[in-house]
Amino acid sequence: MSWDGYLAQHVVGTGHVDKALIIDQTGQAVWGKGSEVEMTPEEMNNLAFAFNDATAAQTDGILVEGEKYVFTTVLDIENIPVMHCPKGKQGIIAAKCTKSILVTHYNESTPAQSALSHVVGNAKHLIEYDL
Repeated sequence: MSWDGYLAQHVVGTGHVDKALIIDQTGQAVWGKGSEVEMTPEEMNNLAFAFNDATAAQTDGILVEGEKYVFTTVLDIENIPVMHCPKGKQGIIAAKCTKSILVTHYNESTPAQSALSHVVGNAKHLIEYDL
């Protein structure tokens, strides 16, 4: 299965988020992109590390594409660790799957709760594929 195609069609293509990518749980590699989104290795590593130790993220926030988002907390939603990092009316939602992290961005036209529900649903699908 092409994860780029899945992300483009089922994650970004629905309109709930405007950017999405899958990274490995160590934050070292991109496994798929559903839109034009770039994260530096340092950004991916810091986001991945925040799931295990949020100390630095609580102080410094989370950077994605050079933009700083406010780290709030890691939530447990249906046994899936989920991070919501807002910046005004937009934000980052990341869900930790079996071997990967689904990282998404929603814009100001999408309610955060709508994006959050959408990301959790897609994380469940990725977990079913042991991703």
